Amino acid sequence: SRAASMAPTGGAVIRDCPQCPEMVVVPAGRFVMGSTPTESAAAKVPADGAAREWPAHSVSIPKPFAIGRYEVTRAEYGAFVAATRRADVGDCLTWDRAGGKWQPVATASWRDPGFPQRENHPAVCLDLADSSAYVAWLSSITGQRYRLPTEAEWEHAARAGTTTPYYWGDSTDP
Repeated sequence: SRAASMAPTGGAVIRDCPQCPEMVVVPAGRFVMGSTPTESAAAKVPADGAAREWPAHSVSIPKPFAIGRYEVTRAEYGAFVAATRRADVGDCLTWDRAGGKWQPVATASWRDPGFPQRENHPAVCLDLADSSAYVAWLSSITGQRYRLPTEAEWEHAARAGTTTPYYWGDSTDP
């Protein structure tokens, strides 16, 4: 996310540097975050997960902000790694088809997650420390304030003004 005191209006696409991600300006607004017990039951959300969604509540986003238009790509993350010489940690959580569960793989990393990727594919196998270091680097090279969006900002952007339980409508079937 970029500082809220920007001139572009909602929907404007901005990029602060050639290796920076494209950002889109999201206008200020209000929305209902969370779900009701009825919505959780209709979506067959397990009880432990559903309880974290209650109660549905009104959220206000008082200022516009910018958020990545797309996921950070391998090329964008790679530019950060090259500039900072950040070490690859490994131990990427990878889907084990045979075992049917997520497993840490010591040799997997964003460079080689265990499946083919191109430079324009989303960067994967990153954790909060990687993401935080990446946005700190963007701030340092652009002079803009980059940070990760809050949960409310992310949902506000993802909902794109919808008021239904799902961004595609009322039904659990998209």
